[in-house]
Amino acid sequence: MIRALIFDFNGVLANDDPIHMEAFREVAKLEGLSFTDEEYLDTYLPLNDRDCFKTLFATHARPLTDSKLDDLIRRKSLYYFQAIADKTVLFSEAAAAVKAAALRCPLAIASGARAEEIRHILMHGGLQGCFSAIIAAEDVQFGKPHPEPFLRAHERLSERDHSLGLSDCVAVEDSVGGIQSAHRAGMRCLAIAHSYGPERLRSAGPEWVIDSIADFVSWLEKEVSK
Repeated sequence: MIRALIFDFNGVLANDDPIHMEAFREVAKLEGLSFTDEEYLDTYLPLNDRDCFKTLFATHARPLTDSKLDDLIRRKSLYYFQAIADKTVLFSEAAAAVKAAALRCPLAIASGARAEEIRHILMHGGLQGCFSAIIAAEDVQFGKPHPEPFLRAHERLSERDHSLGLSDCVAVEDSVGGIQSAHRAGMRCLAIAHSYGPERLRSAGPEWVIDSIADFVSWLEKEVSK
């Protein structure tokens, strides 16, 4: 039985992974560092900003102080907000998917994105009232593939329903690292093949795989009623 749904954000509801990649690249370039698109998909896409920069600097054997890291994250966020200022970045079917899900069970977000980015996009999509909890990068010590983001989301949801177990929750993810995070938290996972092909996602063992968020409502109607 599915009693709660916990969505990843970037690449699941927001079609902004390419924007995050380019913002990350612009900041890296100013530091004399670089990465390929393939490296981003293989290594950086599931990570939050903090872990992205820490991994990038470690890969190039560059020292990184906490103050420098905070500045890099701030600069990347500036690039990101400039890029989305005049855009609607939600997938076209995302709003319908979220609203349909919200009629059936409590919803949360567990994301490596910053809270202000998530709330900005939800507000512009009219979805801010659909989620009972939002766990962003600032809310955890460890990002995905560590289970903490999903564990924290469950904690917040269970404040309203103490009977809600981890196995009652289904994570909605788009990356191998996200699937691993959900499973390590004791949750089942629906994988959406936006960022990677279905076969690559299946290699991580999600319970379900769909091609896009456009297929979510039909999956929901079939599975939540069980």
